[in-house]
Amino acid sequence: MSMTSEFPLASNVLLLFKSDLQEQQIDLTRAIDRTYREIRSLADSGTGDVIDDSCGHSSKEAMFMTYTQNRTQLRKVEAALDRIAKCDFGICAACGGAIGLKRLKAMPWAKNCIECQKQSEQGQIH
Repeated sequence: MSMTSEFPLASNVLLLFKSDLQEQQIDLTRAIDRTYREIRSLADSGTGDVIDDSCGHSSKEAMFMTYTQNRTQLRKVEAALDRIAKCDFGICAACGGAIGLKRLKAMPWAKNCIECQKQSEQGQIH
C-alpha cells in the first residue's frame, strides 16, 4: 500500500481499515467494561480509615479518567466505522478532499485532512 493518497480508497484497503477498527472497537469495549466493573467494586468495598479512603479516591479518579478516555476513543472508532459504511471514509469532512493514506494509517478515525485539521485547531474552520 503506497503512502500517497488513493482517492477513493480501494476496497481491499477499506477492508483492512474496517478490520483494524473493528478490532479496536472490541478491545475498547472490553476495557470499558473491565474499568466499569473495577469502579463498581471500589464503590461497593465500603469505607475504611482515612488513608484507605484517600487511596480509594485516587484509584477511582484514575479509573474514571481511563474510562472516559476509552469511551471517547470508542466514539471516534465507531464514527470511522460509520464513515466506512456510508462510503465517506478517507474523505475530509471540511473540504471534501482526500485524507492522506499516511494520516489514515496513523489515525484511522481522522475526519479531516491535515490542512483542514490545522485550520480547525487554529480556529479557522468549525
